[in-house]
Amino acid sequence: MVLPWEQLRLVLAIARHGALAGAGRALGMSAAVLEQELRAVERAAGVALFVREDGRLLPTDAGWSALRTGERMAEEMARVDRALPRIPSGPPVRVRADEILAATWIQTAAAELTRRLGNVGLELVTGRGRRTEVDLEVTARAGAEDGSSRALGTVAQALHASQAYLLDHGRPPAIGRLTGHRVVLLTGAAARTEAGQWLLQAVRDGAGVALRTDSIPVLLSAVGAGIGLGVLPRGSDELAPELIRVAELPELPPRPLWLVTHGSARLSPRPRRAAQVLEQTLGAALRRWERG
Repeated sequence: MVLPWEQLRLVLAIARHGALAGAGRALGMSAAVLEQELRAVERAAGVALFVREDGRLLPTDAGWSALRTGERMAEEMARVDRALPRIPSGPPVRVRADEILAATWIQTAAAELTRRLGNVGLELVTGRGRRTEVDLEVTARAGAEDGSSRALGTVAQALHASQAYLLDHGRPPAIGRLTGHRVVLLTGAAARTEAGQWLLQAVRDGAGVALRTDSIPVLLSAVGAGIGLGVLPRGSDELAPELIRVAELPELPPRPLWLVTHGSARLSPRPRRAAQVLEQTLGAALRRWERG
């Protein structure tokens, strides 16, 4: 059975903890999200990998086979980590990224970041005010004058709501027919984004406005609290497990993301290590969110 490492590590964690809650804490994701991921792995494998017995998840014969492969790969990954050169401590590597993307990435990849970064510290720059100098940037632009870029993956937008909201108001009958529903409307610079324009059109078509905000984190909190429907990136449910993805939005095409290394950071070992780890961890998260 051939499964990629990002799926095998899920199998390893579940087998070691015997439960989704413990494995989810070790992997930095909720039990609900981990259960979805396990189903995706089993669909890819074409066979059940675990059975539930006396409140624990125990590997099937196929699960044991995947587990042995995963253990060998984990040993190999640990050997690679030990072989990496020790980088002396120094100033943090400055990384610019979107607020929700950065928060979700940190939450879902915390254990991997701690293990692979070693003593390389990060400073995340997420504000939309005065642009400050950074070493690395996660951006929709595929290049920069003084930097090199590599593709990370894509991020798609979807209509989200909380479980509480859907219990009170039901699901919209169809995308574009939100009459009788309330939305959290984006204002300011966020209103000019594709998501902001989609929400504005929904209001013109009859949706009510529950709240206006120019803050993406406030949008996330408001939708999670059940105030109204909102357009959020895929993967937001890993940051706020109370969220449910109500519908995909084909009018909003997936946005490619690039990792850009600026200026002299391309030649410095600390930013290079951070870029390698960011590409591995955020890239894996983006692929998982793409699978949905």
